Amino acid sequence: MKSLVAVILFAGTFIQTLNLEAKVTVAFLQVRNYHGKIVQLEPGGQFAHMAISYKGMWLHARPVKGVELVSTEKLSQIGVIQEQIELSDIEELDENKVAKFMGKPFDGAYSWNDDAIYCSELVAKLLGLRPTPMTFDSALWPPEYQALSGKLGLSPDDIYKILSHR
Repeated sequence: MKSLVAVILFAGTFIQTLNLEAKVTVAFLQVRNYHGKIVQLEPGGQFAHMAISYKGMWLHARPVKGVELVSTEKLSQIGVIQEQIELSDIEELDENKVAKFMGKPFDGAYSWNDDAIYCSELVAKLLGLRPTPMTFDSALWPPEYQALSGKLGLSPDDIYKILSHR
């Protein structure tokens, strides 16, 4: 009987140890255009893409593919992971929340509805972050995006600022 209790206690400790290592991490990527210039979504911005860890992989949203789960190698084909922030207060993302977004198309209109999703919207919604009015700087964005200024949303740089000051 004592050996059975010891095995159960050991197994419980082992599982707890595994869970402690399964923290959620948010990756912020620097992306370069065809000319090698850093893509900025806002003046002085560092990050043009982001992803969040889920079950040992990265969950993100991108044009053409929409919301998908990829390896670090695949994510690195988009850009360089410049920063990672570990969220020690979250052990793993809620499966039901993730399932709600899996396979959704990419949202090139940068709206805050759930019909289509962009990368920072996905991360923000999974983490429960509130959107703020956006600005689409005319020096960085084509004219058709100017009408979106003032609508609610978050950029990768916005989320980096929020999570850096937690």
